[in-house]
Formats: sequence, structure tokens, C-alpha cells
Amino acid sequence: MARKKKSKGLRVSLMLTVGLMIVSFAAGMLTQKIVFREPQTDAGLTYIEDIPVMTDFLPEGTRARPGQKREIRYLVIHETDNTGTGANAAAHNSFIHQNANAEEGIVSWHYTVDDHEIYHHLPDDETAYHAGDGMEKNGGNMNGIGIEMCVNSDGNYEQTLINTEKLCARLLIEYDLNPSKALKKHQDFSGKICPSTLINSGRWDEFCSAVTAKYKELKADEAAKAS
Repeated sequence: MARKKKSKGLRVSLMLTVGLMIVSFAAGMLTQKIVFREPQTDAGLTYIEDIPVMTDFLPEGTRARPGQKREIRYLVIHETDNTGTGANAAAHNSFIHQNANAEEGIVSWHYTVDDHEIYHHLPDDETAYHAGDGMEKNGGNMNGIGIEMCVNSDGNYEQTLINTEKLCARLLIEYDLNPSKALKKHQDFSGKICPSTLINSGRWDEFCSAVTAKYKELKADEAAKAS
């Protein structure tokens, strides 16, 4: 009788051991999946609704393109503060290319938006110099997509805002980001009053609400297509 109890106890112990091994293995696989997940790549946008996205990447190896891959956590919103006539997205694309190897004052960002088009200067998954925080861990340069909004005097700022909202909503979807956590101002990382028009007019929350509404619309469209 004692031998049977001992044998039964061994079987239970063995089953528990095997069960723990299975759980441990599954947890390990889950951890490995998280650690070794597929790297984020560029969204490759060509149009956002009727807004053309013109891709013209800075050459690899230039000082303004450090080329460091990273995790995308934020969309960092800026304004160019350039109110000059003709200071649109195309003009800023020319500027960023002309100054890609400047001796000092290097700046770079990912997108410039105006009232009729968007220029894409760097792959989304590469770091850039726009947030004013060096390459600080979890910072704007290290983990943010830099988006500049044009404020040229001959442009339509309200339409630029709408185009930027659409770009942000699309990028939030592409990189599975939460609007309440991912939308950031340049000011959040360096203290600079930027995007100045949105901040000084008290419209930042309005902008975030518009992006979130568009994001939810895109999410609903995706769910409808999947059903």
C-alpha cells in the first residue's frame, strides 16, 4: 500500500514538473517574441487621402542622418517658424538637403507638411536631430518621428493643420501607437515654445483631439474591412 502511494506521489510530482517546464517554455517563447520582434520599418507612405507624400531621403552618411535604428514611441510636432513667402514643404526639403553636412547647427526631421503636400526626409525608424535633447534615452530624437508644420505667409495654416492631423493619425495606425501617449510637442523635450502657434493660441488640445478623432475613424474603417 505504501509503495502504491509512493508511486502515485512520484507521478504527481513528475506531472507538476512537466507542467512547470511547459509553462516556463511558453513564457520563454513569449519573451523571445517580444525581445526579437520584427523591427519597425518605414511606413512607405505615398498618399494620405488626397495629400501627396514626396519621399526624398537625406543621403546615407551625411551628418544630418545619423542612421541609428530605434523604437518609434512618439510623434513630435514642430512648426518651422519661417513665415517667409514660399517657405513651404518643398523649400524646407531643399534646406535640409543643402545643410545635411553643415559644420555646426545640424538639424533633421522626418516630415514637413504644408497646405497641399508632405515631404518625407528620413526613414521613420531612424533617429534625427529635431527635439533638442541630444540622444537622450526615451527622448524625442531617439524615439520620436519629427514633424514640421509650415507657417509660410502665403500658405493656408488651417489646411496645414488638417494635413498634419491626417499624417499623425496614419502614423499612429502604422506603428500601433496610443494618441494619448504618443503625441508630443517639441516643447515637451527641450522646453522650447514649439509648435509656437498652437501653444500661444491655446490650440494644442484641439489639435490632439482632431488627431484622435481621425485615428478612431481609421481604426473603425480597418475593423469594418476585417469583418
